[in-house]
Amino acid sequence: MVGKILDRILATMAVMAGLLLLFLAFSIGYSIFARLVGIRSPLWTVQFNEYSLLWLCFLGSAWVLKRGKHVSMDIITSRLKPPAKKVFNILHGFMGVGVCSVLFWYSLVVTWNQFQRGVTDVKAVDVPKYLVLVVIPIGFLTLGLQFARNLVASFRRAETDRGTGGRSETPGPGGVEGVPEERRG
Repeated sequence: MVGKILDRILATMAVMAGLLLLFLAFSIGYSIFARLVGIRSPLWTVQFNEYSLLWLCFLGSAWVLKRGKHVSMDIITSRLKPPAKKVFNILHGFMGVGVCSVLFWYSLVVTWNQFQRGVTDVKAVDVPKYLVLVVIPIGFLTLGLQFARNLVASFRRAETDRGTGGRSETPGPGGVEGVPEERRG
């Protein structure tokens, strides 16, 4: 039940990230076209493109991790034997949860502080700073939850593999689902 809710949240955040990517493409394209034909491009496009890049990163990161498409150290993990790979996946999960927890808490404190103080980002359009930053704790929270989910899955795989003689049928970070490790290429 909780997993399905998290999946829906991650999918919604991924769609929002995709929409922001479209906004970036069209607004940058429009700015280039406007300069080409001698029209002045709107001042707010650079400002909101900056915000969009921040939001894009934090909205999409947990979804990318869930799909196993995040940046990984394949050059190291591809050389590990299955038992070492299992240990690495568990350590990866613990480190991810730990780092995301610390960064979630710190970013939440900073965002709340910006809200309480009423700090405004003064550029072409005045925007309350907390509205720009609120995506950071949200992103670290969902990323930490996905790392926790991966960690639980790594422990389950380790338990299942003990019963199957060490043959893994499910992936670690960046793995291919449903294909035994020894047949992956």
